[in-house]
Amino acid sequence: MKKVPFYGNHDDNLHCCLAVYRMLFEHFMGRTLGWEDLEKMSGFQPGKAAWTLTMWERMARQGFDIQMIEPFDYEKYGIEGEPYLKTYFTPPEYDWQLKTTNILEIRPYIASFLKQQRIENRRPRLKDIDDLLDEDRLVFMTLNSQILADKEGFTTHAVLVIDKDEDDYIVHDPGLPPAPYRKIPAAKLWKAMGEEQSTSEVTGIKFKPRPMRADQPLADMYPTYSRAALAKLFEKGCITLHGKPLKPGQRILSDSVPDADLSSLQVSSETIDLPIVYEDDDVLVINKPSGILTHTQGAFNPEATVATFLRQHVTELTGVRAGIVHRLDRPTSGIIVCAKNAKALSFLQKQFADRSIKKIYMAIVKGHPKQKEAVIDMPIERNPKAPATFRVGPNGKSAQTHYTVIAENKTVSLVELQPATGRTHQLRVHMAHLGHPIIGDMLYGKAKFGDRLYLHAQSLHLTLPNGQQKTFTAPLPPEFNAFMTA
Repeated sequence: MKKVPFYGNHDDNLHCCLAVYRMLFEHFMGRTLGWEDLEKMSGFQPGKAAWTLTMWERMARQGFDIQMIEPFDYEKYGIEGEPYLKTYFTPPEYDWQLKTTNILEIRPYIASFLKQQRIENRRPRLKDIDDLLDEDRLVFMTLNSQILADKEGFTTHAVLVIDKDEDDYIVHDPGLPPAPYRKIPAAKLWKAMGEEQSTSEVTGIKFKPRPMRADQPLADMYPTYSRAALAKLFEKGCITLHGKPLKPGQRILSDSVPDADLSSLQVSSETIDLPIVYEDDDVLVINKPSGILTHTQGAFNPEATVATFLRQHVTELTGVRAGIVHRLDRPTSGIIVCAKNAKALSFLQKQFADRSIKKIYMAIVKGHPKQKEAVIDMPIERNPKAPATFRVGPNGKSAQTHYTVIAENKTVSLVELQPATGRTHQLRVHMAHLGHPIIGDMLYGKAKFGDRLYLHAQSLHLTLPNGQQKTFTAPLPPEFNAFMTA
């Protein structure tokens, strides 16, 4: 029988997945992780168990070979959202998932997950567990713990199958109560999986160390910190291996455990007061000033942002993007809609994904467009010569912008912009490509004059979680009128 480290569930009875992750990291890598480390890596929130996709993606980057079998169609859920959940789960399962897991918050991460992870999208069977064990894998699986306890009802639970003894599976069961090397008869395990209607996840795991950049395991181990923040630790000599400082691009084996002194990374306590346009139990609408970040890329946060302002308003949501539905660039001002809870977040994000949101921007651009009204239909791609920027290009994604000239003076024009798509920097790229860059655009306009980016999100029309249709507007900042008349 394999000797595999065992960890029991936390007293809250919601850390069964994290207990299994602890077993896997220690067994394969000799790495001992605490609850706090695993909560950050997996996306766990107090009272909300985390789905596995975030952790599997991080582990795959570190050299784990992960073979996943599950009938849940992540791609379909990414497209359809909550209606898919109602067709996939039984009513008791659906209610349990919404109440005790973060399923409504995983949609933004699905595309990245699917690029990284192999999935056999089907219902798993006992033979799959046998085959994975034969490949010398440990098998993570979810099942109904009520069945294991000979009770009625449904509670998703994670265990680690480590071996098989004739017709019994040898399972590390985190509990509660914790039960290492528990023997579960095949018939009972099959029933706890849901039999022919199984919605269980069965994931076989192996590990083979491979060379990787030294900054990769740090990014996976400490996901709440931005790469820029972690890079500064390398510069200061705070990241070491066997007592020797590492460089970010230095190659190490993925089972190496760098020592990291994180004491210099402090989350900003700076506060900010932003103008609120509308608020109810689910939604907060803000008129963001130019120069304010929507959110940082990690927990290293030297300045106040829209996200830090939201901390006092949100519930059920954590992390540096808690409550952020969409974003405006730092120099762009205007309407930004935020969610105050997980259900509202999912509801609003679906509208953005479906392009049912109607947005109107105002901008001051250089020169005078020949046509006073037109639709710009030009694909946008990342600029390989400057990866932080974008450009019009044949390999890009479809992008359409409707513009109307509202007013002109001798050198510039005030235009109304209505994007039909939501590509990064779309309005800035489209106007610059026409030869009329937005005034103050440092990236695309070689800004020679203008004290700010003259782009303003003036209005946004959407459906609120309570069913009301609303249009929110932010008045044109006074500097726009001043610039047009100067």
